[in-house]
Amino acid sequence: MYDLIIIGSGPAGINAAIYAKRSKLNVLVLEKETPGGKLNSISHVDNYLGFEKKSGAELATNFYRQFRSLDIPLIREEVLDIVIEENNKTVITNKNEYQTKAIIIATGRGQKKLKNFEKIQGISYCALCDANLYENKEVMIIGNNYQALEEAKYLSDIAKKVYLVYDKEFKELNKKNISYIRNESLVNIIEKDNVIKEVVFKNLKVKVDGLFVNLGSGPATYFCNNLNITNEDGYILTNEIGETNIPGIYAAGDIIKKDIYQIINAASEGAIAAINASRYIRK
Repeated sequence: MYDLIIIGSGPAGINAAIYAKRSKLNVLVLEKETPGGKLNSISHVDNYLGFEKKSGAELATNFYRQFRSLDIPLIREEVLDIVIEENNKTVITNKNEYQTKAIIIATGRGQKKLKNFEKIQGISYCALCDANLYENKEVMIIGNNYQALEEAKYLSDIAKKVYLVYDKEFKELNKKNISYIRNESLVNIIEKDNVIKEVVFKNLKVKVDGLFVNLGSGPATYFCNNLNITNEDGYILTNEIGETNIPGIYAAGDIIKKDIYQIINAASEGAIAAINASRYIRK
């Protein structure tokens, strides 16, 4: 059993891990994507204390280099659920289960998951990343924003057929291999071996080779749905020490409800959460 599991390795998660390690905790970091999080996509940062005009990627590299120097274990897996049993907590990923005494959630903001289908592994949330896997195949994209339309256009140049689930029809996307699906309620998604086979609507069933989703960005708390620690927008609610309404579960960074979203206060919140998690563990 771990003393502390940190979910996410952006500025908040990395700083939490550093403070936890220096507190002599047995700590594990779980991250499904690239360490540094959204920081990697920021073109330049000129307001972070001690660093002048760094790119986000450079700053993320500096954070990660310090993290690695402490030999903190990091496992690349996606967290799907958290189960609470008295004082012990189980973090369930797409590959394993891990027991721990305390948890810090620092997953930040990312692509919104498809509600009620968050745990389906075969859904892609990045057309640019995965489109080439579906060359000359039939795919579907579910979206509610302009980026979804752009992704549909991109997919149509690679896939044989694109089903676009969108409320409106746009003339600029009137291509022969794009079909619109409107005013339909999603009922089920059929998946086998992490591959999408069929999408079921109230009045329609569509066989596909792949499913893409673009619903914009928001807090990455889909794995917390059963914990009752978020507000209606999905942001985690914490007190002044970073603790949620569940003892031993903390949160930090862009995942929490707050007024200011900056790199420096995300890192600070990670430190606060780690210090108080250490106190909780050593009670």
